[in-house]
Amino acid sequence: MRVLFTAPGSVGHIFPLVPTAQALRAAGHDVLFAGQTPVEKLRNTGLPAVDVGDGTNVSEAFGRVLAGVRFTSGERSEDETMELAAQGFAEHGRVTISGLLEVARGWRADVIVHAPFQSAAPLVAAVLGIPAVVHNFGVTSGGVAARMARILAGEYAAHGIDGPAEPTVVDVLPVSLGGDGGGWRVRYVPFNGGGTVPAELFRRGPRRRIAVTLGTVFAEWEGIGALSGLIEQAGRVDAEVLLALGDSDLAPLGELPANVRALPWVPLNELLEACDAVVHHGGSGTMMTAAALGVPQLILPQGADHFANAAAAEANGIALRSSTDAVDAALLDRLLDDEAVRKSAAAVRAEIQAMPSPAELVADFESLIA
Repeated sequence: MRVLFTAPGSVGHIFPLVPTAQALRAAGHDVLFAGQTPVEKLRNTGLPAVDVGDGTNVSEAFGRVLAGVRFTSGERSEDETMELAAQGFAEHGRVTISGLLEVARGWRADVIVHAPFQSAAPLVAAVLGIPAVVHNFGVTSGGVAARMARILAGEYAAHGIDGPAEPTVVDVLPVSLGGDGGGWRVRYVPFNGGGTVPAELFRRGPRRRIAVTLGTVFAEWEGIGALSGLIEQAGRVDAEVLLALGDSDLAPLGELPANVRALPWVPLNELLEACDAVVHHGGSGTMMTAAALGVPQLILPQGADHFANAAAAEANGIALRSSTDAVDAALLDRLLDDEAVRKSAAAVRAEIQAMPSPAELVADFESLIA
């Protein structure tokens, strides 16, 4: 079986697909990943990759159709946010239609597996008459396909088809956190790429640890200055605070308190394994990695899907929620001490561990072309 994977050029969309791709490859099937700028993000996956884009990245695609719109904003409804996302990602995927069609046809793909925001994949699967599998990554993946198909109606008509065929859906959420339902569910296996883990991370002292991260997108688009108040408050907490802010310039944070230190880039799953709690922006990858590891969360939603993720996690009891400017030492202490949150996090971790592994999905994929 030849399985073509494709996703927008962002690790938040690429990485959730990788464990499934690796499982299929380990079972002896051929796997190819069709990506977009920056394609080098795919080198960390260990999978063969091909570029099907036009050289522009996600933010440039959004800029073409949503010039001046701040996507990272909580001042709009979830429906409005999804519509903006559909417009931006429809544009990002539009430029891959011919390239993805050429690769899928030339490589003789049997199945296309795509991230929910890769807008070209359903069209290409429909043109070729092969199964499409939409591989969700979080809470808000549902419903965007119809929006993007509407935006790309002209492209569908140009290829002589009315719209996308009904896909098979893969959810990585446990039932308690939602998902589309009606398709396949698979355990969320955190994949964060390769990276060097400081040996000191595994040496625990008497203090508990809190990780702080803004993921891979928000810090790049909006900067980290909004964390300055949080960092000042963290200095008053009897805990070790580890900043996982990638290559961000830390100057806006001023002098760090003695108990706060910045780390070089570390794979998130390894970082959280060594921490007692995490403070983050609400991105799906961060939320689900913490959930899979049973780590209590404090979510400070910033925009995009963050608010929906925070609502689901808070309702499930695995996270506290606040705004960035409202975080104080008392809230950070509560994050460490709240037994109800810790028990809920452990329960969801057990629920996730009981789900089928990616390896157990292989037979389901084989049945699509049997």
